[in-house]
Amino acid sequence: MLRIGNLYLITAIAVTGGGLFGFDIASMSAILGESQYKCYFNQGDEPCVGPRSSVQGGITAAMPGGSWLGAIISGTLADILGRRKTIMVGPIVWCIGSILCCASQNIGMLVVGRLICGICVGICSAQVPVYISELSPPSKRGRFVGTQQWAITWGIMIML
Repeated sequence: MLRIGNLYLITAIAVTGGGLFGFDIASMSAILGESQYKCYFNQGDEPCVGPRSSVQGGITAAMPGGSWLGAIISGTLADILGRRKTIMVGPIVWCIGSILCCASQNIGMLVVGRLICGICVGICSAQVPVYISELSPPSKRGRFVGTQQWAITWGIMIML
């Protein structure tokens, strides 16, 4: 197994989950106004008005709900697998959720996909800062842990 000793490289890889978090935060705002989205998930009497507002709220809230669940289970998962492997599981979970979102045939499938993506966000948001702070020397700890928020911001910028 390859051992990486460069803390900057370890941090760059670990904060990928933060980038995914930012990307997902902005993803719904970018797509809500698109006519393809409104037509495909239309629930109104008129064509292409999109989902009802309460349903749209559920679609949007699925990701934070998954984040909440992911943050709760992340500690137990880290105790079983270790922090490093738990962080590696996060992007795999993200890929599963993204596949479901991309392949959505109905609103339920989209909600489940966003919920699964949210689980990744919760896992990575809870475990990455702890992992990075454990590896960092005290003199550089703030710099390295701060990269998590920096990655979230970049994810938002990339999506917008």
